[in-house]
Amino acid sequence: MVIRKAALGEVDVIKDIVKEAYQPITKQLKRTPAALEEGLGKISRHIQMGNQYVAIVGDTVVGTMRVSLKGQVGVIARVAVRQKFRGRRIGSMLVDYAENLLTHMNAKRIEIELYGAVEEQISFYERIGYTEVGRLERLGEEIVVMQKELTEELIEEDE
Repeated sequence: MVIRKAALGEVDVIKDIVKEAYQPITKQLKRTPAALEEGLGKISRHIQMGNQYVAIVGDTVVGTMRVSLKGQVGVIARVAVRQKFRGRRIGSMLVDYAENLLTHMNAKRIEIELYGAVEEQISFYERIGYTEVGRLERLGEEIVVMQKELTEELIEEDE
């Protein structure tokens, strides 16, 4: 598998992957996920800004995500993997890639926002070291904010 920045020619396939990945959770939510309402123009802008990535198996784009830095906080968003490629650690590899990228960008921590109604997403991020730091409401949906610290405080030993 290869992970790289997305190309403008992949905007339609990214939209399809996000649609396929987010469609099943629509039933668990009170409204259509914002990811499904996002137009091709916005995805194109993220590609042009260089924060949209794709995962490729063979010559097929099978996953996508967004990675950005806001101050010293890395943000991972819109992680999505095609249904028939799930269970192959592609989502985990995308997040690992993002974490490495953000570490090299000197992020101190990473933040991810998830829908509170989708327990599988929360469990996935907990398994890879993220902890819940808060909940908020956005457009009638409960959003779980999860973080992972990238820097460890140095502990001085008493002598």
